[in-house]
Amino acid sequence: MFSVGLGLKNLSRQKRRNIITILVIAFAFSGYLFLESVMNGMEEISFENIRNFETGNIQITHPEYWEERDELNLSNLIEWNDGLKEIIGQTTGVSGISPELKFSANLNNGIDEMGVAGIGIIPEDYNQVFLTKDYFIAGDIAALGENKAVIGKQLAELMNLEMDDYITLLVRTKENTFNTIDLEVGGIIHTLNPVLNSRIVLLPLNTVQQSLNTENSVTMISLATSAGVKEESIIQSLENSFHEKKLPLRAYPWRESAANVIALSAAKKGGISAIMLVVLLIGMVGIVNNIILSGIERASEIGMMKAMGMQEWEIVFAFMVEAAGIGLLGGLTGCLFGFLGVYWLVNYGIYMGDWVHMSEYGIPVLDRIYGVWNYPAFSYIFVLGVLVAILSSILPAYWAAHKDPVEAIYHT
Repeated sequence: MFSVGLGLKNLSRQKRRNIITILVIAFAFSGYLFLESVMNGMEEISFENIRNFETGNIQITHPEYWEERDELNLSNLIEWNDGLKEIIGQTTGVSGISPELKFSANLNNGIDEMGVAGIGIIPEDYNQVFLTKDYFIAGDIAALGENKAVIGKQLAELMNLEMDDYITLLVRTKENTFNTIDLEVGGIIHTLNPVLNSRIVLLPLNTVQQSLNTENSVTMISLATSAGVKEESIIQSLENSFHEKKLPLRAYPWRESAANVIALSAAKKGGISAIMLVVLLIGMVGIVNNIILSGIERASEIGMMKAMGMQEWEIVFAFMVEAAGIGLLGGLTGCLFGFLGVYWLVNYGIYMGDWVHMSEYGIPVLDRIYGVWNYPAFSYIFVLGVLVAILSSILPAYWAAHKDPVEAIYHT
């Protein structure tokens, strides 16, 4: 008990140094919590934007098309008919079905030309799966039979296009011959997904099928799923049905389409681990420096305690109690600062649009990044910080306590 009391009493000595050490630890911990919230928030927003605007929850296609899906070729297509729609629609957990015909094209505004990706859709079905309908800044989605296109705001600005302007898509048909699709700009969107805003042209499915000579075929079918139903069970049910009907189709979870973003997420976790090591190193350096200075300043005091019969382990324990107190106060202060920072992130976010576009780094996030709460991180970093403070104090405390009592008394 004497060692505990001595360690706690020593916390009030050298207040300035202890406060600086506590603040250094606190800022390191709060900085980690803030960055961890930003990175997790970026990941969550990225995944939501992919599901809500690009892939849906599940995608159905021919496995050979899937392997080359980024090339947007017109081989290994799916025949879209009532029978297939019924098979998919009867699967428990499927809440929306959107057949799509994806193709590559060159968009020409009469002056300039650029490569884009076109998607032929059935508007009513597309709106059951994706949230694009909520992000029109002008016009609306085209109905089947209308020669109108929906483009993103960024694409419109880049090609100097406005509502009711005419564009031409130069495409290759299924037979690999050239054809053109003349369209009127019938809608402009500005979604949370930069890919949809800058590279995609949406137009009626029947217009695309006619122009590309694909008859009733599509490249892919995107699905929305009901809340609370596991995607894995839906995929298994779909593939069982395809197998029974001898259909050469497979169902893929959205995560397989988001492989690049998930890879970035994995790299992010590695980066966060590295940051954690730096944070702990900062804490260790602060504690070790504090204990060494305390040992030098209290050399005579330590010598007298040893001369009076105090054991080395008791002196070491007193230093450990002091270090634990610094770690405890630093951890609590860091968690408080971290809580305030994360609260601000979750409710207000960071506006990125004017100075960095995350899409340039392969992250489908636009304008504003919000943080997310990770309550276990607070307790984890707090407990780990106290443990590191205690462990890092052992060697310098043993060094201070191991001195010869006579030399220590006459040290000064």
